[in-house]
Amino acid sequence: MSGSYRGYAAVTATVLIWGSAYPLIYIAERFISPVALTALRAAIGGAFLAAVYRRLQAGWRELIGGVINIAGMVSLLNLAVIMVPNPSIAAVLIYTQPLFTALMTPFALGRRVTVLQYAGVAVGVTGVVVMALEGVKLSYLTGIAIGLAGGLVWAVGTVYYEKYLARGDVPGETAFMTLSATPFVLALWPLGMRFIVTPFSVAIGLYMAVVVQGLGWLLWFIAVTELGGVRAGALSMLTPVAAVAFTLLLLHRPLTASQSLGAALAILGAGLVQVGGVI
Repeated sequence: MSGSYRGYAAVTATVLIWGSAYPLIYIAERFISPVALTALRAAIGGAFLAAVYRRLQAGWRELIGGVINIAGMVSLLNLAVIMVPNPSIAAVLIYTQPLFTALMTPFALGRRVTVLQYAGVAVGVTGVVVMALEGVKLSYLTGIAIGLAGGLVWAVGTVYYEKYLARGDVPGETAFMTLSATPFVLALWPLGMRFIVTPFSVAIGLYMAVVVQGLGWLLWFIAVTELGGVRAGALSMLTPVAAVAFTLLLLHRPLTASQSLGAALAILGAGLVQVGGVI
């Protein structure tokens, strides 16, 4: 298989794996609390990556990256999924990350943001507003806020990573960041650490840890290596679309008309930001 085909196969598998996570997190909540699920992803997923790559790139900068990107972002992602009426809404909100990154870039990285990227931010924000206007229930708006907070924290982690870690051993750094986040996630115990052990809960916990966290990142590195970061990143914006499809398949929950419009605008805006810097 040529490099480009291998890259497209890897990014397709990554999108499907990460997209499937959102309805499965929602299903798993009956047995595994969001904090416990994050702890599983950090401990087992990190161990999987370390075993595959057989190395860890350890340091205090990597530790901070793990706290932001795993303990922070993944915990907010899991919490957002159970707070909104449709798990795919959480996926859209988490993937507003490029919008926040674009706004931070001139100040944090000293880079110019293009007109197309600013247009993408405007389109994406419009989409989020449309989604927020869908309902006025406090739980729904709280879920929207938590999802956006996850996107913001992910953006902070992205900028931090690009500034301090991008030139290092990326697989080794990712393995260490994932593993090192475990004690910080366990510190969130007061928020609820629940795991009802059944064959189903064990299976879904292992899927989230090994497949979503471990295999997903392994395939992502292949995609970035073969396709480049910009192209792989742009294609990764299809993850919320995959989340919509898997939510419909597993939970039989379609988005409403306004949610669909808002999601489409948010994904389009994030996609414009992702590719706008190279057009």
